[in-house]
Amino acid sequence: MKRLFPLSSRRNTQQGLSLIELMVAMLIGLFLILGVTQIFINNQKSYLFQQGQVGNQENGRFVLSVLQQELSKAGYRSNPATAFPASSGLGCTFPEDAAVVAVSNIAFCLRYQAANKSDVNCQGAALSSANQDAITLPYQKGVMNPVVIEKIEFDANTSSIICTSGASSQQLVTGVAGLRFEYGSGAADLKVISAYSPNPAASTTDVISAVRYTVLMQSPGTASLREGANPSAALTEWNNRFNPDLADTNQIYQLVQGTTMIRNRMQ
Repeated sequence: MKRLFPLSSRRNTQQGLSLIELMVAMLIGLFLILGVTQIFINNQKSYLFQQGQVGNQENGRFVLSVLQQELSKAGYRSNPATAFPASSGLGCTFPEDAAVVAVSNIAFCLRYQAANKSDVNCQGAALSSANQDAITLPYQKGVMNPVVIEKIEFDANTSSIICTSGASSQQLVTGVAGLRFEYGSGAADLKVISAYSPNPAASTTDVISAVRYTVLMQSPGTASLREGANPSAALTEWNNRFNPDLADTNQIYQLVQGTTMIRNRMQ
């Protein structure tokens, strides 16, 4: 029986991969793994960036809604012909017929009369049973419904807006890096705004007719959402306008602004 291949030929036949071929294959695989990993990291950063923006937009809209809702109540009277008497509460002193009192550029107090039995305060709490029993009609000549006093303020320690009503306080919105109030005031008899100020001087002739608010929202999560050394445009504008010199934590920032006119204060 003849051999198909000589013995010397069989000895030279390749039986596996050489070390060089194996190293080349490993190098190619490593480059492929690095490419896939980089794509994954970039997609993850893009996703976190988009989530941060969406979170800021949602929280920003909620902030504006809450402030608008509470300030729109300020100055409501069950009997429009009866003025608010001078009073105090939550550390604020209200002059006669005043609906909003400035505490500082990050806090104010407001008061209004409950419109009906189902009214709730800024914390979502219902009126007490006694106050509900005192309300019979939305408008009653010579009768004033129960007065609700609220305090809205910014707490930098918790990065949140807090509402105080009665003896309790509650966070309304979190993820707030900064908040500034500016109060539009003018002569009560003219019902016009002569100037905006973060700390209006207490006066019996000038009353707050509008509240302007600027909120700096900050995305949650770790400080790795933005790439590069470029500062946030929103944070830069905030620091230029209010000069609090907030540090850039490389997160996503967004500015939201609004103005609310106080009931019965504008012509």
